Amino acid sequence: MMLWGFDISNWQNGLNAGNLDCAFVIMKATEGTFFVDPLCDIFVQQVKQAGKLWGFYHFARENSPEAEAEFFHNETRGYDRQGVPVLDYEVWNLNYDDVEWCERFMTRYHELTGVWPMLYISASHCNQFHNSWIPQKCGLWAAGYPDTMPSDFSCPYDVSPWEFAAIWQYTSSEVRQGHSLDANIAYMDDAAWFKYARAESPNPEPVKEKKTITGRVTIEFSETHHRHYFKLYCSIFSLCTNLF
Repeated sequence: MMLWGFDISNWQNGLNAGNLDCAFVIMKATEGTFFVDPLCDIFVQQVKQAGKLWGFYHFARENSPEAEAEFFHNETRGYDRQGVPVLDYEVWNLNYDDVEWCERFMTRYHELTGVWPMLYISASHCNQFHNSWIPQKCGLWAAGYPDTMPSDFSCPYDVSPWEFAAIWQYTSSEVRQGHSLDANIAYMDDAAWFKYARAESPNPEPVKEKKTITGRVTIEFSETHHRHYFKLYCSIFSLCTNLF
């Protein structure tokens, strides 16, 4: 099963996250040890009211990983075990070994919450984690923008040492409500999403077979600047039927 969703931040000021045509939304919460996104909780409340799945992320900087994990937790403790926590690691560190920094952040956050955060990185950096325990404990949110979308919507990148990408960010330019958004596919169902949020089991297995569906799904394709994107529109009408 696949879920479609977006990740957003204060750059999308004026957006109503609850009205987005998607299954999940992930909000920027904090950055470094100094910044709290002023729109994070507004977006979270909109998404919760709309009944969508959600998550929240910390954008890493070059401070002590323990200090950043504690800052992230202190500013988002009201979200514990409700949304999926994520470490967004994009600024490659000049003061620390990158993998060690991530391990120390994950360890401290887990000590504080009992939950292993998901890790967001470029798909091209996955191979740096071959000697790390993170792929066994933390789900992967991989970013990579192909010229052509695979026909089965599968992530086309080698993400080893992870066995699979839990979420794939496939574009940074999906337009909704006049805003350009990062768009994503999550390879899971609602139950697996809650496992990532609540630490019921680390790194849940991907859902490989779709047994039932609620609502009606229409997928449209368009080509923009030689890159294929698709839009998902869901019309929920409380219908549950077997596909096979």
